[in-house]
Formats: sequence, structure tokens, C-alpha cells
Amino acid sequence: MNWDVVVIGAGPAGASTAYHLSKSGLRVLLVEKEKLPRFKLCAGCISARAKGLLPEGYERLILNIIRFGRLGFGGLKETKVDYLKDVAYIVDRRDFDKFLTEKSQEVGAQLLHAELLGFEKEGSNYRVYTNKGSFKTEVLVGADGVHSRVASLLGYKKRNLFKSLEFFTDGTLEEKVLIEIGLVRRGYLWVFPHGEGISVGIATTGKEEILSILKEYSYKKGIKYHHPKGWHIPFPEEDRDVHLGKERVLLVGDAASMTDPLLGEGIYYALWAGKLLSESLLMNPSKPLEAYRKVLKPLIEELIYAGKIARLAYTFQKVAYKMGKEYVLQSFRSVLTGEKGYKELYWKGWISFLKNLTAEKLSSILRVHEGRHYRGIA
Repeated sequence: MNWDVVVIGAGPAGASTAYHLSKSGLRVLLVEKEKLPRFKLCAGCISARAKGLLPEGYERLILNIIRFGRLGFGGLKETKVDYLKDVAYIVDRRDFDKFLTEKSQEVGAQLLHAELLGFEKEGSNYRVYTNKGSFKTEVLVGADGVHSRVASLLGYKKRNLFKSLEFFTDGTLEEKVLIEIGLVRRGYLWVFPHGEGISVGIATTGKEEILSILKEYSYKKGIKYHHPKGWHIPFPEEDRDVHLGKERVLLVGDAASMTDPLLGEGIYYALWAGKLLSESLLMNPSKPLEAYRKVLKPLIEELIYAGKIARLAYTFQKVAYKMGKEYVLQSFRSVLTGEKGYKELYWKGWISFLKNLTAEKLSSILRVHEGRHYRGIA
């Protein structure tokens, strides 16, 4: 059978793309190499701004509603804020990905459990090869994650990656999230609720021994430690880091490096990009890449400005912490609820940043160990 679109990967990006394309009447084949539901390393935090991008019925998947934020520094200090409204939701990726895939099937997408082997141009179309046969398609979408085979076959290599560790354990946070800075050079440690337990993890772009840091933090905080599993999170620093694809082979989600460089959130951008990709294909079926690049500009701009904020926040982590109660935590609320974007936050935050930066002694800012506890908690 010939397809209008073959989508590789049934994560949030691929399932969202398949859902919107199928809803528009296109013949879509969604290829996923693992049987669903399947375990997926992810804290499962979705910002409240994603609500409008989710299919009906997502509410039953919510394990926790986040209404309180805590910002810590080095495991020693902490500031808290009450957001007075929902800012994020916690889901389990096993159930969430399965839900999105089933929603795409309800509107016509066909699901195939198979592994992508490769693809090649065949006339004006593409021949897609899997371990369960080959298929002809007009458009191929790579939504196959950070180690995307589609992106690799197009010649793309990711320049920027967070290395991450995470484990799930006993604990109660209910409606709170805790983000700890001051433990790694660029990144943070998190303790999030996850149903009746908690998710504990750490992400950095540096070369710190994050396993030791995570273990030491857990013991000092009385968290029941389990050996964590690791994965990589791609993120952009410049426009060229977001890989959109070539001709009628398009990339979306982690395959395209569409992850927030500040908070590491990927689900919201995956859902948003999946919708935009489907719109671009309908706008210009013969040259969807041109339309895709155009409609993605606001999303890419958000990611780039998130990166600008990340460079400041992680370079001057003590300053970022001091700004926490006054500015940072409330600003996160406005971003997570969709009231403001990162661009507005970046420019409006300069006055507060400079005020706090000036208040710090120059010697403490320039110390080599500023915000970088390589041996764990000071």
C-alpha cells in the first residue's frame, strides 16, 4: 500500500504528527519499533500551556497537578512559591505515548510495530525499508528521538546534548516540584512527584560525575536511592541546531533537537511541532519544508531565547538563586502557563538580573567553583 505520510516513532512528536495529519484525511502509517505501552525515561512533566494541543481525554492520564515551585541551591538553601494555579502536569510516558498513539488511530492512522532500516528516493516518492517490509510514501517524518536514524541518514549530527540520569522511588511531593541548581555547571537536579512516588534526576552539559552527585544528594536528603538509568537530551543554541529535514523528509521533536535548553522540557514542543508540521504539509504538499520552516519560526525563537536565559542562569547560578523568589519562580509560572514567552522574559529580566549581579561581590562571581560543586553537596 502507498501512503501519503510515513511517521517513524510513536512518542509525543510522532503520535501528535500522525494525529493531526490523519484528522486532515491523509493516509498515515505510524511506525514504532517497540510494543506499546513501553517504559520511557522521562520525568513526564508537561507545562500547562500544552493543554490546547492535547486530544480530548488527556485528563485521565494526569498523575499530579503542579501548583507549587521550590528552587534550591546546592542542596543547602531553598525558596518556595505558591503559583495559585495549575502550571504543569505529571504523566507517565508509558500511558501518555500509548494514549496519543491510540488517538491517532481513532482518526485513521495505521500503527505498525517495526524497526526502520533505511529509506531512498523512488521517483518523486520515497521507499521506506523496515524489518517488516517496505512501503512507498510521498512524505517521510522522522520522530525517532535523540538518536534518530532518519536524521542520521540525512547526514545530521547533534552538537548539544544534556546527559541525564533518573530514578523513581518512594516519596511524597503531591503538587510541588523542586529544582536544585548549584550542583552542576550547566543543568540542574530535580525532584518531581510521580503519582504516589517521586522522580529524582539530574541533567548537565558538563563532565561532572553526575552519578556521584545524584547518589550523595539522595542520601543527604533522605531519599531512598535506586541505581538510575541514563539518556541524552538534545537542545539547540542557534537556529542551525534545529534540524528540520531535507526535501520531503521532515524531522520533529528530539530528532530535530526541539527541547527547551533551560528547563529541558520536550513534550510541549513535540506536541506543538507535530501540529505545525501537519499544517505545513497541508499548506504546501509539494514543498512542505518551506512551509515548515516558516510556521516553526515562533517555536524556534522560543527555544533560542530559552538558551540565552540558560547561559546567564547557569553561568551565574548564585545570582539566579537570589532572583528566585523575587523573579525567577514567578516568571517560570508565566511561561509554563503560556502567558509570556521566553523572548519577553529575557528582555524584561535584564533589569532584575543586573541589579542582583551588581549586589554580588565580584570576587564571589569569578570564583572557579561558583555554582559548580563537582564533588556533590558542599
